[in-house]
Amino acid sequence: MNIKPEQLQNNLSNQLASIYFVFGAEILLVEQSLSLIKDSAKTNGYSERFRFDIDGNFSWDSIFSLISSPSLFAEKRIIECRLTTGKIGVKGSKALTELAESLPDDILLLISSGKLDMAQQKSKWFKSLNSNGIVIQHWEVQSNQLVGWISTNMSQLGLNSNHDVANAIAYCTEGNLLATMQEIQKLKIAYPDGNINLQEYLNQIDQQSQYSVFGMIDSALQGDSEKVNKIFKSLVEDATPPIILISSLYREIKNLVTMAIELKTNQTIESVLSNHRVWQKRKPLISNALKKHSYQSLQKLLLTLGRIDRSLKGMDNLNVYDELQGVVTSLSGKSNGLNS
Repeated sequence: MNIKPEQLQNNLSNQLASIYFVFGAEILLVEQSLSLIKDSAKTNGYSERFRFDIDGNFSWDSIFSLISSPSLFAEKRIIECRLTTGKIGVKGSKALTELAESLPDDILLLISSGKLDMAQQKSKWFKSLNSNGIVIQHWEVQSNQLVGWISTNMSQLGLNSNHDVANAIAYCTEGNLLATMQEIQKLKIAYPDGNINLQEYLNQIDQQSQYSVFGMIDSALQGDSEKVNKIFKSLVEDATPPIILISSLYREIKNLVTMAIELKTNQTIESVLSNHRVWQKRKPLISNALKKHSYQSLQKLLLTLGRIDRSLKGMDNLNVYDELQGVVTSLSGKSNGLNS
């Protein structure tokens, strides 16, 4: 049976199933569900756990042997199978199907994997798990859902949710949920009573980002080309991987392109910024960039970033760092042969 991740807690409180299969691209979300299930299992007397990391060459006899052997220490056992790939082979499919259909009452089968394609979700083993247990699929948290996701997790940790704080975390972690959760946990340590000093936290974020990729991008949006080049030089000296610069710039400029298109449909800049959930403190920066750059010039910067990425992979011949500096300088409004 399929259930949504948000239904899991209620499902566990009603009755613990014998099989749970949790999968999805976001490792953190999968791990959160696994932790909930294991906590519930412990409460229900499952005190012994065995973990297996499974690929296409795994010997399933070890699991069947374990199941057939009586437990020396506990009546109830958890067998946790972590699929390193959804391609478990013919033997794996047969074994997992047999396990799902003939699992002893004293065994909890807990299975997890990363993202599965549609063919894998139509496989015999997947259908067997769905028929005999609970299947939970985690979808990636989209950019327009991230602030809400952060607010929810802050509340769950006893932090008073604040839209500006959630926006700041979303901006600085760029959708990396592991980094996002670490930032939320640091907040819990800094403010154990749950009351966040907003100005103190935002000042801290500012200080952290001064000489980071974020600081460089914000300086470019502000039009401070001198500071942009100073930060860029610092990042290069610190051996910041080019892919981080490329991906961060691409994400920011892609968003600007989307907003520029919306402005061409006669939407107001305030409504566009609101639709894209732009953090209040960044609204002047984004507004400045949208006034300064045409849709065409932003699109040209995106195309250049594409060539830089190909050059990094050996598929083009641009000087990666020189061209990256050219992009960020052009974004600041200073002519570098890229703007039009």
